[in-house]
Amino acid sequence: MVGIQAAQEKAALGKLILSGLLNGYVLTGFIFFGAGALLWLGVLAKEEVSYAYPLSSLGYLVVLLGSSILFQEQITLPRLMGVLLILIGVFLVEISR
Repeated sequence: MVGIQAAQEKAALGKLILSGLLNGYVLTGFIFFGAGALLWLGVLAKEEVSYAYPLSSLGYLVVLLGSSILFQEQITLPRLMGVLLILIGVFLVEISR
């Protein structure tokens, strides 16, 4: 969306949204988002929310690694430390079972 916005700086909001919706990357993102929502419903059918929801924060690790690999974003020390703290929290939830 940053690339779309930069290409159409003066575009109206509606035109910008339409350009985003017609973008293959954005459409793929929506497909994955929908698939994730369906998977989440499946998880909630089998696990308690108080257990499953903290585990969903593992997505932060996936996004950190994915953005580094796919978009060549830098993994800074503060970001890495934040994700490590999240992983410690997930570990604590896991061992509390």
